[in-house]
Amino acid sequence: MEDPSPMIMIPSENFNLECPKVVYTDVSMIPELTVSNLQAEISTLRLKQRSLDGRRREALNKVLDIKGSIRVFCRVRSSSSTDRKTSESPISIEEDKITVKTSGGAKKEFGADRVFSQGATQDDVFQEVEPILRSALDGHNVCVFAYGQTGTGKTFTMEGKNENPGIVPRSIEELFHRASQDKSASYSFSMSMLEIYMGSIRDLLTLKHNSSRYLQHSQKCGLNIQSGSNRSIEIEGLMDIAVSDIKQAYRLYTKGKRARSTSWTNVNDASSRSHCLTRITIRRSGGHEGVSKLWMVDLGGSERLLKTGATGQTLDEGKAINLSLSALGDVISSLKKKRNHIPYRNSKLTQILSDSLGDGSKVLMVVHISPSENDTGETICSLSFAKRVRAIEHNKELSEESNKQKEKLIAELDLQIKDTEVDLQKVRNQIERAEQLIQEKNQQKGSPRSPLIIAQGEASDTPTEKNSSKACISSVPRFMAPTVSSRQRLSANEHTHSRTRTLRFGTRSHVDIISSQSLSYSDTFMKPCATRSKSKLVTCEGNSPKSSVSRNKKVSASHPNLRVTLNQHRRRMSDVI
Repeated sequence: MEDPSPMIMIPSENFNLECPKVVYTDVSMIPELTVSNLQAEISTLRLKQRSLDGRRREALNKVLDIKGSIRVFCRVRSSSSTDRKTSESPISIEEDKITVKTSGGAKKEFGADRVFSQGATQDDVFQEVEPILRSALDGHNVCVFAYGQTGTGKTFTMEGKNENPGIVPRSIEELFHRASQDKSASYSFSMSMLEIYMGSIRDLLTLKHNSSRYLQHSQKCGLNIQSGSNRSIEIEGLMDIAVSDIKQAYRLYTKGKRARSTSWTNVNDASSRSHCLTRITIRRSGGHEGVSKLWMVDLGGSERLLKTGATGQTLDEGKAINLSLSALGDVISSLKKKRNHIPYRNSKLTQILSDSLGDGSKVLMVVHISPSENDTGETICSLSFAKRVRAIEHNKELSEESNKQKEKLIAELDLQIKDTEVDLQKVRNQIERAEQLIQEKNQQKGSPRSPLIIAQGEASDTPTEKNSSKACISSVPRFMAPTVSSRQRLSANEHTHSRTRTLRFGTRSHVDIISSQSLSYSDTFMKPCATRSKSKLVTCEGNSPKSSVSRNKKVSASHPNLRVTLNQHRRRMSDVI
């Protein structure tokens, strides 16, 4: 009599098993392919950023070389109420030329790289200064001078007012702004302020300045200038304070301004009796590494001694100022003419600036003049100094055609710089987005989150995928696995009938084999899965919630030959569970 016991075939190694969908709640179990791809993308973008930045630096340097490494601007002071009461101003201006009418009726012409009229704003001036600030960030030493007689607006151009800042505060802000945008390198800034008073060097950022007592001490114990390696100049004992933000730099600058020496003269109630030098040291690391200096110098008044009516100490101060200004003119003129000997040692001012005035450096001087007829003599002296600094005679000026070609080339390079900066900004944005994604993934690691489902993969007959299939059912007890002889008969039977048997697994489910042998699967990661075969499909519904078969009810295969095959060799054992 045929045993009514239901039977099921144990799947052979050749059956197709689909791994179930596995739910992971720990992000650390997910492969880090996405993070690795993002990191590789950032590295590629960094290389592109450096390439674009090098192209921008090269174009900017060409523009500055074409314009001239030493440039001279002229700014005309706004007319005062006293000037308006007098006759017409003796000066007339063009974009790059100033004509002064002398008291005798003669006219003198002076050239400049740019002339700022009385209506020019602080923004207009700074737009011409801003390119050399970028050059300072690129590693070049830069000097910006304000020159002119007392009362023509030198200090206003350099310092400005709270609501209308000048070159120094705007430059500080611009440096920090550009450094924060440039992710291809890391910048650090330090700041020093000093004044050259009657041949002595005073530190303006020391902790205490006790008026006359400090002044007398500083005159006797001035700071010393030392030459370092690579022709670099260092000032022994000068405070060099690291600045991490704009507010700190502003506070230091305000402190230094208040400590500066001033005195009353016929020209100005608070005339600067010294040269005030503000130095910002820029250190760049990563990519194009280097150290550069930005000097912003508010020079003392250049007026003639007869004009000031100075006597005693004020007279001596004026003499010292004029001597150092004359030495500065000699140095810049020699550099412009490319002479072999540059007289740096003729004054403390030129000694300090010697490593920032030579080859590779950028120099910009803003000469200030008055529109008043009473100051015509001083105006001519200041413009003569500017002419000397430019070291260009009128008969050696470029022709009109050459000027047009020069302007065209500069315009093309400016356009190239703008396009490169646009590309740089796009690359910066891409880097920021990639870094944000990496940061989000790092924050998600180990933190509770919604389950992540890994897409299920189908097992195949390849060795690698067989191992994966075996790993999915590795929790089956060894004694419940089929014997060697059983597997051989099953393989032979499958070859004959070309059938596929399907097994579905569940938590603590039982499938009774031939009434006595029980199979139990307790792997918590396994879910019911269905297997497709080449022909017919046999499905075990033991774990299906819709199934009417009880948990311990016997399930039989649909084909009678399967039952016969198993009856020929039967192992009996008690229920495991």
